[in-house]
Parts: sequence; C-alpha cells; structure tokens
Amino acid sequence: MPKSKRSKLIAKADKVFSQYIRTRNADSNGYVACFTCGKVDQWKSQDCGHFMSRKHYNTRWDEDNCQVQCKGCNIFRHGEQFLFSVHLDKLYGEGKAEELHFKSRQTIKLSQHDIQDIIDYFEARLVKLKK
Repeated sequence: MPKSKRSKLIAKADKVFSQYIRTRNADSNGYVACFTCGKVDQWKSQDCGHFMSRKHYNTRWDEDNCQVQCKGCNIFRHGEQFLFSVHLDKLYGEGKAEELHFKSRQTIKLSQHDIQDIIDYFEARLVKLKK
C-alpha cells in the first residue's frame, strides 16, 4: 500500500530534523558527542534521540527535546531517559525535562502545510549550519 502524502511529509520532516539535530553541535570534522554518555563519533553514525517519544507530535520536532545520542544509548539503553532529563536540566535550566513532559501531553493537530513548514524551517537551518 503506497504511503499517503501526510506520512511522506512526516518522514521527510523526521529526516531533515534528525540531520539538523545531529549536525548542529558537530565540530568542523563532523564529530559530535552523545548527549547522555559523551561518546564521540561522526554525526552520521549518531542518532537523533528524543527525551519524550516521537509519538508525541507536540515535542517530536522540538529542538530542546532532541539531542544527539549514540546508538548504544538511544537504541540499546532505550534512550537513557533519566540521564537525558538530568542533562536537559543542566543545559537549559532546572525544570526543562518536566516542561517537555508536560508539553508532550498537549494534543496538537498538524496540517500537511504545518509539516511542510517544519521541513522548510529545518532545511533553512541546515543551510545556515553549512556556511
């Protein structure tokens, strides 16, 4: 069964957003550290880890909710959510993890146009990063 236009847009938004998250803190050689364990590797070998699951559309493409994670932390250790929350509060201030948890529980309805706007926004951010 072919993918719907909406699901294709969501997949594209995920791809562009993931690339942005994984490259925004990379050094000039493309190396970036895992947010939870500190393992350094090429951005292409790292994952875009979500503190609150991607199933929550209100935080799915939230830059604060997502950080670079190695595959060990993101996949094999299921995102290291506790460490993720501790590091979020250190980076953004006490209460950030709780704020994201609350935000993730809010229901939003995204139109195809809204999703396209997300794609356009992060594509533009990627262009700025490459300069």
